[in-house]
Amino acid sequence: MYVKVNHGNGGIIRDLSETGIAVQAVAPLQVNEQVQLRFELLNPRVRVETSGRVAWADSSGQAGVEFRALSRRSQRSLKEWLFTNLLSSAHHAAWDTIFAEPESDNESRLQFSPGSRPPIRLPAKASAVPASQDARRATLHILGTRVGIQARLLSRLLDGLFLTVAVLLFSVIGISMTHIFLSWRAALIILAVISSFIACLYGFLFNFWIGATPGTSLARLACSPHKMHPEEEDRPRFR
Repeated sequence: MYVKVNHGNGGIIRDLSETGIAVQAVAPLQVNEQVQLRFELLNPRVRVETSGRVAWADSSGQAGVEFRALSRRSQRSLKEWLFTNLLSSAHHAAWDTIFAEPESDNESRLQFSPGSRPPIRLPAKASAVPASQDARRATLHILGTRVGIQARLLSRLLDGLFLTVAVLLFSVIGISMTHIFLSWRAALIILAVISSFIACLYGFLFNFWIGATPGTSLARLACSPHKMHPEEEDRPRFR
């Protein structure tokens, strides 16, 4: 297939992958040269237009170009095109296999046993069983000291801290608006009622609408065994 390189150069595609392209150009390219690529693939039809960097080149016009600004849509279409052609090649090559019917009795082919064999069962490892979310532990750095804490306890501490801040903020706003200072008994009763109301509203809103409270979400994030990168979504899933 033909590929257009910049405005006054072009060539044919020799190899293609998700990250780059090998071309046979008419005019030789220079290493680290920034080029504009435009090519069209068939079956299925995919049109790609992107910039790239020449990773290697020789005097005969052969060069390898690394994609630099390939859009997500073009990258997804390119992956689908490569996978479709891989399946097509595998289908055409399926007849040339040891599993095919022999053309003659003397031809050596793979033989199958008449009876089925029992599967090999490996002993389960205790470390392979993932721990529950409540049993996981997070490591906190407090004044330069590492402190291990369970996920359930960490989520309760965080939720309690959020509720305490909410109650104090509500009390400060109420006193500043009413300018009324109650006795300590009446203040304790009102704080208990307000705390119960805010706690019920806090748990209902977050558990009903979001599915977890902020403390639970932060505890899960702190106890996560690894951090997920956005690039992992686009990594190849076939090996």
